[in-house]
Amino acid sequence: MLKKKTLDPRIEHRSAFTVLGIQSRVKRGSETPELFAGIWEKFENRRESIESLSTGAAYYGVNFPTGMEEVSNYLAGMMVADNAEVPVGLVRRRVQGSDYAIFECPVEGIGECYQYIFSRWLPDAPLSFNPENPVFEEYPGIDAKLPVRVHIPVTGHEQTTIRQG
Repeated sequence: MLKKKTLDPRIEHRSAFTVLGIQSRVKRGSETPELFAGIWEKFENRRESIESLSTGAAYYGVNFPTGMEEVSNYLAGMMVADNAEVPVGLVRRRVQGSDYAIFECPVEGIGECYQYIFSRWLPDAPLSFNPENPVFEEYPGIDAKLPVRVHIPVTGHEQTTIRQG
């Protein structure tokens, strides 16, 4: 069960940033813990080469729109400089700046958090989902006790707190 704190997002503007990592195509409805564990296992096999280029300690799981309603490209990676080299087998993608509703949850509650966001919070929110920008998770470190920050791109919010990506 998610805590009340998880259900109350804060709204922030995130500046654009670049992520380097392992990209996988994900079909809506196939999102299982096993699928994402497999993606992050592939990331783990390349983590040293990604970490050596990273500009921060956080890990990112970014769902990039593909133009197909039922499919996204999920990039498991770390933030890097815009011009970072791209080792063979890895992908570098830019996340455009946007306003985000940010929810915090334990790593084991990510699925429940997404379900709450899209089935309960967004339909009643005074904001609109912005499908032009990616939804992403920010993992502050490898400690599973630290909360995951789920970022939902939104429009319609005029007073934001500025946070550099």
